[in-house]
Amino acid sequence: MADQITIKVNGIPEALSKLKKYQFKKKEQIKQELIKGAFRVEALAKDNVPVDTGRLRGSITVDPSDIALLVTRVGTDTKYAPFVEFGTKVMEGRAYLFPSFFSQENEIVKAIGRTLKKDIGIG
Repeated sequence: MADQITIKVNGIPEALSKLKKYQFKKKEQIKQELIKGAFRVEALAKDNVPVDTGRLRGSITVDPSDIALLVTRVGTDTKYAPFVEFGTKVMEGRAYLFPSFFSQENEIVKAIGRTLKKDIGIG
């Protein structure tokens, strides 16, 4: 039988446990950035939405129910909201939601990037 070398590495379970805690911490920080960004989008959408009765403006909300999946939504459940946003055959669209999101998209991505770069000495 050939010579054998035995290598023993200590501390793997502890290191994996620390990495798991770090991953959880980072995920929580990313969730917070997503929620903050969603509230900025909501505020802008409410500022930009055309107002007649105020019903549409009042119905724009943040829905963080899927934040565990790193998903949050900004929107409305008013049936006529898509007609206001995109228009119809007889009415031109007056977009308020998509422009609000697109104006914040880069900042949300940058905030998440800063969160990920923290603690590892980048940027």
